[in-house]
Amino acid sequence: MRFQRASNGEIVTLAENHRLGAGGEARIYAVPGEPRLVAKIWHKPTPERSRKLRVMLCNPPMDPMAPQQHASIAWPIDVLSAPGRSQALAGFIMPRVENMRPVGEFSSPKVRRARCPLFNYAYLYRTARNLATAVRALHERGYVIGDLNESNVLVAETALVTIVDTDSFQVWDAEAGVMYRCRVGKPEYTPPELQGKSFAQVDREAAHDRFGLGVLIFQLLMEGTHPFAGVYRGRGEPPLLEQRIAAGHFPYAREAHLPYAPKPTAPPFDTLAPGLRDLCLRCFQDGHFRPSLRPEPQSWQYVIEEAESHLVTCQWNSQHVFGDHLEQCPWCERAKQLAGRDPFPSIEGVKRGEHRAPPPRARERGATRRGQRRSPSWPAGMPNVPKPPPIPPSAPRARTSRRRPRPLLGDWNDWAWVALTSSALAAGAAASFQWQANPLTFLCGIFALLTGILGEAKARSAELDGRGKWIARTGLTLGTVALVWCLRATV
Repeated sequence: MRFQRASNGEIVTLAENHRLGAGGEARIYAVPGEPRLVAKIWHKPTPERSRKLRVMLCNPPMDPMAPQQHASIAWPIDVLSAPGRSQALAGFIMPRVENMRPVGEFSSPKVRRARCPLFNYAYLYRTARNLATAVRALHERGYVIGDLNESNVLVAETALVTIVDTDSFQVWDAEAGVMYRCRVGKPEYTPPELQGKSFAQVDREAAHDRFGLGVLIFQLLMEGTHPFAGVYRGRGEPPLLEQRIAAGHFPYAREAHLPYAPKPTAPPFDTLAPGLRDLCLRCFQDGHFRPSLRPEPQSWQYVIEEAESHLVTCQWNSQHVFGDHLEQCPWCERAKQLAGRDPFPSIEGVKRGEHRAPPPRARERGATRRGQRRSPSWPAGMPNVPKPPPIPPSAPRARTSRRRPRPLLGDWNDWAWVALTSSALAAGAAASFQWQANPLTFLCGIFALLTGILGEAKARSAELDGRGKWIARTGLTLGTVALVWCLRATV
């Protein structure tokens, strides 16, 4: 097969012995003479795919790992067409991804022990952070991944991450005013508001990606446990995972009476740092009815970075890394619960091959108490697990001067002003009647109290700015005073 590159007109010849793989929509070939590139050739090219690909080429995201000579986003870098037919695209060229595996193989303790046993908890933290950084770069450029799942996120033994299948992303063509939708998705990574819907009929949003990102990070840091997996304690057959997502049945939800309990084989929820637990609750509990409350990728990035600085090492096993908010090593205890199947086997145990089969009798290990810890270190002298490169800071989000119009009283700061005005009316009505109880004072006081309560509730959920909080709470106080005064005057 002969194709022509659009950038330089070069003819690329692809043979069957160059094929690296094939899927339902395309085949992947090695590019002769270009060891760091591959070609993706579609089975059925369409004009829509060609237009979408040209838009992507004109607006590439800023790859946060480019300074480290690593592609964290396998973005198209050139298009291929039949010689002499530049308008009809047959595929594209993208960076080659080698020595990387799906992220699910690292979050699964069984697979991780067998294939990369020295990939400890610090590496899982760094993987989650790298993933959040890559998703942030895409969102800052206006792209939505759509089908964010464990198959299109690849991880290296250095904790570097690459997001693949970028041609399935949702792309907005601003010039033509056309949205090229992402038509695929996996239910277990789909947010509740999209469960059961046709992806071909839905415009995805960044908040939808945030749900899938939260699921992947939860699985990385909770030993492969899906956030909505749990022990069903209700009646009848246990609901499917997608049904639990749609219902918002997060087993770790605070103050929730759900017919589920966390899986006994999952690590305790408090294994996560407090900041990470808060983000999980925002993503899977608060974000169930308000998708906008789900944490953005930069929130995950910053909180994970902070949690990394608080990781310490167990005195009994240098591969046991955990947060300093815990009183004892959770992995020593977990190894006992799993009959010696240590989720993070020691370097000496790996050299002896103990990670491939658990010892006949788990060795008793003491708990690591405060004052007996040291900072975690990456395994030295292990060529298959080198230290990951540092994470460069992402570019700050660009500010825009354009403001979307909003309806009257469409903002909770407006309602805070209503509360304050109602309180003033209550005081004025009371004064006009020589400070005697009257229906107008009573009604204004009730209205001020109700709007003040709503404003206070929104202030607690961080949806009001500083001035709005003060106004809402002032209205609440004055409304309460007006009602108490009316009741006392009546009596």
